[in-house]
Amino acid sequence: AALFTETPHDVTAQAGEDVEMACSFRGSGSPSYSLEIQWWYVRNHKDWTDKQTWASSQVRPGSALRSAQVVKVVGSNISHKLRLSRVKPTDEGTYECRVIDSSAGPARQHKVKAYLRVEGAAGAAHPQD
Repeated sequence: AALFTETPHDVTAQAGEDVEMACSFRGSGSPSYSLEIQWWYVRNHKDWTDKQTWASSQVRPGSALRSAQVVKVVGSNISHKLRLSRVKPTDEGTYECRVIDSSAGPARQHKVKAYLRVEGAAGAAHPQD
C-alpha cells in the first residue's frame, strides 16, 4: 500500500535558526510511475484544524495556502526535505507535505502537516551575534 515512510514533525525554533522538515513517501504500483511532492504553507493559527467558527472577514482554513516547493520523480519512492534558513516569526505556521500519486489511474493526494513555531526576535537572546 502507498504510505508515508517519513513525516514532518512540529518544530519550535528560535528566530534566526535553520529548520528542516522531512517528508518521504512510498507508492504502491510498479516502479515506472510519477510521484510529486508539494510543500504548502498556511499562515494561520495553530488550531486552524480545530472546530472554530470563522467570521466571514477571517481567512478560512486552507485559503491562505501558497505553494512552497514542488519536487517530481518517476519511481516508487519520493523524499524531500523542506529547508527554511534563518526563520523569522513571519515563517510561523502550518507546513503541509502533499504527495500526488499517479500510479493507479486518477491521481490521488496524500497529505501530512507539521506546525512551525518561531520564538523570540532575532538577536534578542544573543546581543553579541
